[in-house]
Amino acid sequence: MTAMLARIGRMILALARELSDEAAYARHLSVTGRKHSVAEWRSFSDLKHRRKYQNAKCC
Repeated sequence: MTAMLARIGRMILALARELSDEAAYARHLSVTGRKHSVAEWRSFSDLKHRRKYQNAKCC
């Protein structure tokens, strides 16, 4: 029973990391080979938002 609760807890934590962009940022750092910093987080966030909002949506 505790193993199942632990598994559910890990799944919830993984979901929270995906929703908060923490997992995407970790993948970004891994791919680019950079280290975590405030400037790197800002760069990652700006790029993500630029990609998301650069194309105007119709209707």
